[in-house]
Amino acid sequence: MYKLFSASILTICLGLTGCATNMLSTALPNETTEIKTTVLKTDQIIALGQAVKNEQEQGFVFVGQDYNYLMTDGSSNLLNIIKSIPAEQRTIKTPSPLVLEMDDSTHFHGEITIRYNIPTSKMDEKQKELLKTLGFKNQFMAMENQQQVFYPFTIIRFKGKIYQKAENQKIQQQLSAPYPVALQQKDEITKKHPFKRVTRMALYPLAMTFDVITVAPSLIWSDLHGDFNK
Repeated sequence: MYKLFSASILTICLGLTGCATNMLSTALPNETTEIKTTVLKTDQIIALGQAVKNEQEQGFVFVGQDYNYLMTDGSSNLLNIIKSIPAEQRTIKTPSPLVLEMDDSTHFHGEITIRYNIPTSKMDEKQKELLKTLGFKNQFMAMENQQQVFYPFTIIRFKGKIYQKAENQKIQQQLSAPYPVALQQKDEITKKHPFKRVTRMALYPLAMTFDVITVAPSLIWSDLHGDFNK
């Protein structure tokens, strides 16, 4: 009986020891990892346009004071919305500054949120179908006159590349006021053995090899003069 009692006590103690070890491991881990965000550079968007190389359209461009930002993916979706929806019927809901996450020294990715200004309840089936084809598959809820009102919106995720501005670059039409943009990098840091998953990079934009032309006035983001310049 004594041996059985002793064995039971030993088993309980070992169990408690294991629990204590797990608790200590959780409370005091061998290493902790955190994400550090670093702003590598800030710039100002002064115009919007399209890049043209060898008389072929290459994509949508944010024309900055220091660099040009060419969309390599996602620009067709953005241009389709600009062409299909009048400016007064859409609003950009992207916070300022526009954040571009750097993937390496020249490539970036980001996103823009666009809201359709007419409530879903006031649209006909033709409008709903058009918005669906343009990617407006989500709805934003707002309280108006103590009632819930739903507005369609879409998130355009894009990728792109930074280019140095060409000398004597001709811009036909600029934004009424510059819009801030931030080039940002996220680093994974472990406190016990600090390291960076992606080392902080210097920006090495390639020399621009294409011309930038502004989008025709009927296609220009006229609503940017409001939302993009708050």
